[in-house]
Amino acid sequence: MPGHLWLIFRDETSGDETYGGGRFLVSGPVEADDSVEIDFNLAYNPPCVFTPFATCPLPPQGNALALRVEAGEKLWKAGH
Repeated sequence: MPGHLWLIFRDETSGDETYGGGRFLVSGPVEADDSVEIDFNLAYNPPCVFTPFATCPLPPQGNALALRVEAGEKLWKAGH
């Protein structure tokens, strides 16, 4: 989306409650003062979660958050 940031991140839930390779997120619009709103409720799984025929980029090391982001899309588990 023009004027928005596309983010790839990992957090302390990655590999257990969420996809181990990280999740994607599109930010709100970048404002004139370069501020941006990030709503982790909108975090979603990359396509490689759903099919072995997709490839997905991994988050850069600087995008590994040392906290739990418990918002956004989680992993689907059979029986849930």
